[in-house]
Amino acid sequence: MTETIMMRDLRVRGCPACHHLDQRMAEFFAERQGLLSKNEEARTDYADRGGFCPLHTWQLAVFSSARGISRGHKTIIRRMAELMEWLAGADAERIVDSLPIKTSDDCVACNFLADAEAGYVKAFSVFLEGDENLERYKRSHGLCLRHLQRVLTRTEDPARKVCLIHVAANRLREISESMVQYDLKLEQLKRELLTRDEKDAYRRGLVMLAGEKTVFSPFMKGL
Repeated sequence: MTETIMMRDLRVRGCPACHHLDQRMAEFFAERQGLLSKNEEARTDYADRGGFCPLHTWQLAVFSSARGISRGHKTIIRRMAELMEWLAGADAERIVDSLPIKTSDDCVACNFLADAEAGYVKAFSVFLEGDENLERYKRSHGLCLRHLQRVLTRTEDPARKVCLIHVAANRLREISESMVQYDLKLEQLKRELLTRDEKDAYRRGLVMLAGEKTVFSPFMKGL
C-alpha cells in the first residue's frame, strides 16, 4: 500500500477506506463472475465451498447478466438440490440444523474483504503518523466512524487521537448543516441554488455513520 494510493483516496467525497475497499470488492466480484461464467473448475470450487453468504451472493449478481448468473450458478444449484434430496432422506431431527445456509464464517468474499480492510487500516494508521499526511487528512472528508474506530485502536499518540476525533466532529457538523440547507432550499423551491455539498450530504452522512453499503456486511463479525 503506497502513500500515493492513500493520498488519492483522500480526494474522494466520503470515507477513503470505504472507497478503497469498494474498489477492491468490485475487482474481486468482476474477476470471480468472469471465472464462474467461463470455467467449470471455478464453478465446481464455488459449489464445493457452498457459494458466498447471502449479502455477497447478491453483490456478485450485480456484476453479471442473467445469463452469466445462470452459467455461474448452475453447478452449485444442482449440488444444493442433491444435498436437499439427501437431507429429505435423513433423520428428521437433523434437518433443521443441516440446511446449507451460508454464513460469513467461511465465505470467500467476507474473508477477502476482512483481509483487505485489515491491511488498509494498518497502512492508513501508519500513513497518519506523518504530520503532512495528517494535515492532508484534515482537509479530506474523513473516515467513516467505523473505520475511524479501527484506526484509533492503532494510534498510540493521545493528542493525535483527539485530533482525529475533532476532524470527525467537524465533518459531521458540516454534513448536518448541508442537510438543513438542502431541505430548506427544496422547501423554498430553490433547487438551482443547491451546492455540491448540499446535494450529496444525505449520502455522506450515511457513509459517516455506517460506512459504504458495499463494505460493511451484517454477516461480518465484530461490526
